[in-house]
Amino acid sequence: MQYGGKNILLIDLGGTNLRAAFGSRDGIDLDAIQKIKLDRLDHFYEILEQLIASKDEVIEDVVISVAGPKNGDSITMTNRNWVISADDLKARFNLHNCYLLNDWEAIAHSLSSLEDQDLKILKHGESVTLDQGPKIILGPGTGLGAALYSKSNNYEYINATEIGNTQSSVSHYLEVFGIKQNSDFTILEDVLSGSGLSKLYNHLYGEYITAEEILRRLNEDHDIRSLELINNYIKCFAILSSEMALTYNCTGGVFIAGAMIRSMNDYFKDELFSNEFLGQRKTIHKDFLEKIPVFLVQKEFTPLYGNLNYFLNKSSSNKE
Repeated sequence: MQYGGKNILLIDLGGTNLRAAFGSRDGIDLDAIQKIKLDRLDHFYEILEQLIASKDEVIEDVVISVAGPKNGDSITMTNRNWVISADDLKARFNLHNCYLLNDWEAIAHSLSSLEDQDLKILKHGESVTLDQGPKIILGPGTGLGAALYSKSNNYEYINATEIGNTQSSVSHYLEVFGIKQNSDFTILEDVLSGSGLSKLYNHLYGEYITAEEILRRLNEDHDIRSLELINNYIKCFAILSSEMALTYNCTGGVFIAGAMIRSMNDYFKDELFSNEFLGQRKTIHKDFLEKIPVFLVQKEFTPLYGNLNYFLNKSSSNKE
């Protein structure tokens, strides 16, 4: 293939929308990124066919990030119950390569494309590079996602997690909001996700509204209820970041990402976040956490950048 052409189709298939772009070794054509609302699996196939046919050159390579756990060559979407199969897509569209990534696996692959201006420091720590220590990248969306990144001998190792579907710490985070554990909150993403934000607001104030409406009320109406909720929500992410850093020994740092968390950018207070991150811990663990930096990723379309990085790295390793 000619790496200079716009011939790598990149797709991010989320719980509500599909985002698509074409990429090459030169990067992604940001002006051509498309956002498409999907309502059925056949519609996804129709859109994919249209995208492949939209270029003069033959499109042979597709990388798709999908919101759901990967099982072999297929991913069952968490919130749609659609099964996306790489082998099926290769045969259906006569592709040379079709790679599927979990959405947070893709976001982790975007780390190598981030620059200083893409990161807001939430907590200072020791300076790190991609080669220094494991990193965790996490954030809320339709669900709650996280992936562990490490690099050794110029090779990237990424493991997506299913942290959002764990149960053991739910009551701890509900306490931040003054809520006792109940049947509405059984897994972690029932609290720390977009739908979780709606559930929290409904439980506290007796009104079910979307996460987007909560944030609109906060930013446009300066709603005191929304402000209190978002402040506690950010507090929970400081705590979760700390827990993940300790669990995976993330000396390379913690990165919080996603469109929803970016929309809360103005409400992150460095000192308060750092205090919650350190918490009430033994000196030895506090000393460890002191050295770990935490960043808010401000770059958009990270799954698409991650898809491209994954493909280029895969192509390079296949050549060797």
